[in-house]
Amino acid sequence: MRRGESRAKGPKRGPRKRTGAAKTKTRAGREVRSSSALAKQLAAKTRELDEALQREAATADVLKVISRSTFDLPTVLEALVESAAKLCAADQTAIVQQKGSIYRPVANYGYTPEAWQLLLTSEIGNTPANRAILERATVHIHDVLVDPDASGLTLQAATGTRTTLAVPLLREGTPIGVLTLHRRTVKPFTDKQIELVTTFADQAVIAIENARLFDEVQARTKELTESLEQQTATSEVLQVISSSPGDLQPVFDAMLSNATRLCEAAAGNLSLYDGDFFHLAASSIRSPAFVELAQREPFRAPTGSVHASVVATNQAAHIVDAREDPGYLAGHPVAVAAVELAGVRTLLVVPMLKDTELIGTISITRQEVRPFTDSQIELVSNFARQAVIAIENARLLNELRSRTDELARSVEELRALGDVSQAVNSTLDLATVLSTIVSRAVQLSGTEAGAIYEFDGQEKELLLRATYGMSAELIEAIQDQHLGVGEPIMNGAVARRDAVQIEDLLTKPPTPAQNIIIRAGFRALLIVPLLGRDYIIGVLVVRRKEPGAFPQNTIDLLKTFAAQSVLAIQNAHLFTEIDEKSRQLEIASQHKSQFLANMSHELRTPLNAILGYTELILDSIYGEPSEKMREVLERLQANGKHLLGLINDVLDLSKIEAGQLTLSLADYSLKDIVHTVFTGVESLATGKKLTLTTDVAPNLPTGHGDERRLAQVLLNLVGNAIKFTDTGEVAIKAATADGSFTVAVRDTGPGIDPADQAKIFEEFQQAGNSATKRKGGTGLGLSIAKRIIEMHGGRLWVESEAGKGSTFAFTIPVQVNRPVTSHEQMHPGS
Repeated sequence: MRRGESRAKGPKRGPRKRTGAAKTKTRAGREVRSSSALAKQLAAKTRELDEALQREAATADVLKVISRSTFDLPTVLEALVESAAKLCAADQTAIVQQKGSIYRPVANYGYTPEAWQLLLTSEIGNTPANRAILERATVHIHDVLVDPDASGLTLQAATGTRTTLAVPLLREGTPIGVLTLHRRTVKPFTDKQIELVTTFADQAVIAIENARLFDEVQARTKELTESLEQQTATSEVLQVISSSPGDLQPVFDAMLSNATRLCEAAAGNLSLYDGDFFHLAASSIRSPAFVELAQREPFRAPTGSVHASVVATNQAAHIVDAREDPGYLAGHPVAVAAVELAGVRTLLVVPMLKDTELIGTISITRQEVRPFTDSQIELVSNFARQAVIAIENARLLNELRSRTDELARSVEELRALGDVSQAVNSTLDLATVLSTIVSRAVQLSGTEAGAIYEFDGQEKELLLRATYGMSAELIEAIQDQHLGVGEPIMNGAVARRDAVQIEDLLTKPPTPAQNIIIRAGFRALLIVPLLGRDYIIGVLVVRRKEPGAFPQNTIDLLKTFAAQSVLAIQNAHLFTEIDEKSRQLEIASQHKSQFLANMSHELRTPLNAILGYTELILDSIYGEPSEKMREVLERLQANGKHLLGLINDVLDLSKIEAGQLTLSLADYSLKDIVHTVFTGVESLATGKKLTLTTDVAPNLPTGHGDERRLAQVLLNLVGNAIKFTDTGEVAIKAATADGSFTVAVRDTGPGIDPADQAKIFEEFQQAGNSATKRKGGTGLGLSIAKRIIEMHGGRLWVESEAGKGSTFAFTIPVQVNRPVTSHEQMHPGS
């Protein structure tokens, strides 16, 4: 009875008794019905088991495909949708996979080509697949035509779909795709089928994840491989740089080789840029015609070309097809040759930058139209940076080598100049000095021979003074020529007063002297004049057998040698003059000393007579003189004694200068000398109201020296102290220490300015202040005293400060066994 229908009522019937036969028949019927039910149940179970086995077999088949094609995702997904379609009796099956931010179909089964193309070009939009993705749950629509949520499904309508199932592919709860099944009839999928499709969706997620991981591993492996290859290439280039310092060609070749290999390029070029033109420095292009053209003709980047872009922007420039490059289209020779001779199609040009300055480019090319990737561009850029480093290293190394060579030359030149200076300073032998100069000049100028000529003003010719590298025959032949300053070879340097070089003697008009030099094998000359202030002293000449110009540094060096030659010649002349003047002065000095000695003796004799008669008159031998006469006689006696002292000083000085002053050595008592001097000058001190004191150390040893001369020295020092001191005291102190006597005379006089302390010991010199000059004196006393002390092997000095008095002191050995003669003082070392 159907729902909504009612069941009809009839009359009641009473119980009816069944016979035995009827009962048996009923039981048999029941048994038949029971057997039929069991058969149906068995068939159902068998079908279920078959279906389960089919599902398991299908799942196993999918797993086999996954295991056999682990990383071949399309094969796995195609097998999966086919199994799902067959096991679930679906007409069409597809898998949509997430690709970035959108979803795209990746596998299908049962679609016609037209339907599949429609699926590929359709947006996922408002579809069951999109609902499954958004809801992260299975969407099952029994009939798309009556389901309100499935209205407007263009694809389903176009493909005749009625029943559809969409199962999301979830990875850790996140949708990465969807598996869809469609039936053209209204026939919902069973729970077991949905469960099977869900299992297939899980298998698809595993396959997609495995493929993703495999792709990541592959990409990472490729990245690491490329990185390793790049590092290896970089290491190779760095090794070439280190093994070829200063030699850029192997470095450039290695860079091009690695860049083309790693970037899958056919060839490459490396060009240097001078700010205007590109110059090909290295190339791996196999076209000899192109390479020869590029090397022969440096090129300026054509307007709009790839190289012009690099010049303008300092950025890498990439042209996919070189036949479209403006340089090629304009018919630029190098650009045309690159395309037509070298077969260049795709071209990459990377700048080599030093700071912001373009110094060159690295270009790599392909002979097919295939752009270079960003990583390849970065790789070539890295090689470009290494090329800049190599170029800079080479430049610095070449500069270092140049500076080292220059420094070595400078050191050698300084050493040569040192030898010359030493020769000039160590000897006055002109021949030795000039020989040293010309030999070093030849060696440092890289020539084979040289000579120095001195100008003889009387004969008006150049005299050969020194040679180097010249045979005796050549020297004799040149000397016979009697070269004058008008000689064509010499005249240019003499007239210009500057260095002149002859690069090839064969190009000059012949002269006898020139012919001699040519026959000796010389072709080039450098002539440097020896210049005085306003006249020519001579010339320095170096000769070379190889024709050619002389470097400027060689010319400058020989000018220095010429100046040394001038100095040597002038020194030799000055020494000759000084030596002659010294002999004349020595003779004059001897005559002066002899005159002074003679005059001193001649003056002392009558002066002693005058003093003797004056003393007799004062002693009243000839009668008692009047008081007025006595006063005059006493004044006469005092002046006579002063004059006698002056004469004695002059006599001593003349003896010293003549080397005739000698010491009379004997034992003496320093205490007695001090006492004698004290007694002699006490009256002078008393007359000026000065305090005169002595301080003699007790137990002084007996000295050995010239007692009279030492007393003369002490008397001079004490007498000067009393003369120049107006108030205060004069003190004498004597002591001994370390085998020497020390005697000091201290006064409270005006003192001596430091500027005058050295010169007061010179002959005829006094302190410069006016008070000193008013006291008078000849300025000989201290000079003689100093000489006497030095003859005793001692020293005399003064310690003074203006306005604070002075202390004159001397020290001498206690025992003087061999005096220093005045001759030894005048001529030390003789």
